Amino acid sequence: MISDFLYITMYKLLKYRVKLVRSNIELAFPELSPSKRLIIESDFYRHFCDIMLESMKASSMSKKQFAKRYKVINDDLVLNLLKKEKGVVLLMAHYSNFEWTMSLGNYITSNKLVGIYTPLTNKYFERFYSKIRQKHKGYLLSRYKAQDFIKSEHEKGNVNVYGFNSDQSPRPTEKTYWTNYLNVNVPFFTGGERIAKKYNYPVVFASAKRIKRGYYSFEIFPVIKENSNPYNITDQFIEFVQNKIKESPSEYLWTHNRFKYKDLYDKFNSGN
Repeated sequence: MISDFLYITMYKLLKYRVKLVRSNIELAFPELSPSKRLIIESDFYRHFCDIMLESMKASSMSKKQFAKRYKVINDDLVLNLLKKEKGVVLLMAHYSNFEWTMSLGNYITSNKLVGIYTPLTNKYFERFYSKIRQKHKGYLLSRYKAQDFIKSEHEKGNVNVYGFNSDQSPRPTEKTYWTNYLNVNVPFFTGGERIAKKYNYPVVFASAKRIKRGYYSFEIFPVIKENSNPYNITDQFIEFVQNKIKESPSEYLWTHNRFKYKDLYDKFNSGN
C-alpha cells in the first residue's frame, strides 16, 4: 500500500522528526522500557502516514462514504443541546483521525460547525487543507479571529458548535495556565473554557478511535459538570485526553513539539 511505502520513507529513510517523537514518548512514558517505547514510535509512524493519506482522501469522499468509515456516536447529544438555543463548545485533541472531524457538519445540518484552528504558515498547504476540511459543511475559523466572531454570532442569536483542538501548546505569558500533562509541566490553551463560561455554553468532549485501517468511530461524551476550580473544564479535558492516549499511545500526534516550553515552568510559576 502507498501508506506502507510512505512509512518506510518518512520513518526509516527521512527520519522525519524521529528525535522529537522519541523524546516526547520518553517524557510521556518514563516507566516503559526503551523497547516498548520503540514499538509505540513505530506504530505511531504507521498511523501518522495513514492519517496523511486519509486527510487527502477526504477531498473525494462522499457523505455516504464518511458515514461508513467514520461512525459518529452520540451526535444526538449535541443536537439536543442546540435545541436549547445555546451554542455548544466541543473540546478534542490531536488524537486518532482528528482530520475527519469536520465531517460532523454532515450531522449538524441546521446549525454551523465552526472549527477553531491555527492557520498553517505554508500558504499552499493552508489552502489545500482548508478546502478539504470545509468540504463537508464545516467552517474553519482562525483562532486569532475567534473571539470577535463568536461575540458577533452570539449577539446575533446564531447558535453554533465551536470545536477546539485544545491539546497543543500556547506561547506562555504571565497569564498562561500551566499544569501537568503526560508527566510534564506545560502551558495549556484555555480558550474553549473561557468562551463556554463567558456565554454560558455547555461543553462536550469528543474523540476519534481507530477500528481498523481506514475506519474510525467518533464519540461525543456527555456534558461535564462545573465546580469551583477556575480551570475545571480544562483540567477535566486534560484527564480525558490522557486516558485516551494511555488506551492507544500510537494514535497521538507525537510529531508536535508539545513540551517545548517545559524549561520555562519555573520562570512563570516562581511565585506560586
